[in-house]
Amino acid sequence: MTNKFYPFDKRLEHRALGSAAITAETVLATITERAAQRTMYLTKVNVEAVKKTANNEAYTVVVEVSNDDFATREVAAILSLGAAEVRQSTAPDTKVGDEYDIHWTTEVNGIKYEKSRIKMFTAGTTPSITVGCWSTIATG
Repeated sequence: MTNKFYPFDKRLEHRALGSAAITAETVLATITERAAQRTMYLTKVNVEAVKKTANNEAYTVVVEVSNDDFATREVAAILSLGAAEVRQSTAPDTKVGDEYDIHWTTEVNGIKYEKSRIKMFTAGTTPSITVGCWSTIATG
């Protein structure tokens, strides 16, 4: 497997490292394409701090796409974070320093979407997570 370098583009920085903790549902970014076209993205999520002391804290990063300002939407990707007890497939606890890659595209089920957004959903006893998040346009 080749090692690819994906450049950092300040325009696609959704949440800077060192930003405030996320404690409720939050939109991290909205990306608008010039036209409905298929674009592949790699979104990086760096975990700087995560509360999971009650073992019921869940954090879900969802990439949504839409053609009508999110009145209706489709899911392009999902990333489950948090305590092992509530993570999808009982994956291990999310830890400080973990870095996740989300690969997604603006085309889902043959439909091309003009807008996309990255949302963080939180659940559990006083959830709190600090992440850095940015995307890059991926190439074949």
